Amino acid sequence: MIYDGMAVIDRYKGFSKGLDALIDWLAENDYRTLEAGRHEIFGDGVFANVQNTKTRTYGNAHYEVHHRYMDLQVDVDGNERFFVTSGPVDACEPFDEEKDKQYVDAAADNGDEIEGTLEKGHFALFVAGEPHMPNVICATTGPAAIKKICFKILTDEFWDEG
Repeated sequence: MIYDGMAVIDRYKGFSKGLDALIDWLAENDYRTLEAGRHEIFGDGVFANVQNTKTRTYGNAHYEVHHRYMDLQVDVDGNERFFVTSGPVDACEPFDEEKDKQYVDAAADNGDEIEGTLEKGHFALFVAGEPHMPNVICATTGPAAIKKICFKILTDEFWDEG
């Protein structure tokens, strides 16, 4: 996971082909003006899912894992907490190849959980294979409406297929 400010995202040039394509696109486009829905940036290699959604309690959330795509998430309106774990997890369901998604829970003996707050002007990049739990309510609030963008970035391993 990488957490940083959108104003300095260009410092990650060279991290991956897809992230480079997104950084180039961001240099010429204002992501904050995108309407809800899917927006192709570089075909299936890089695209944006703009969501008007609500945060949820930690108890009503699961970690998600992707194999082909990284998620670069940014909040346009509102904020949220997120969690990441590198410890053991238990599958809640089989991996869905078509959606490139699996929901998992941290194993009882996990103990390796990192928490952060995603705020306007910042991003969190969750790499493929990294269990992450977005859209969690901030500690001092209840469920709240947020507008967020999840940029899906195909990993270099699959880039030539995209």
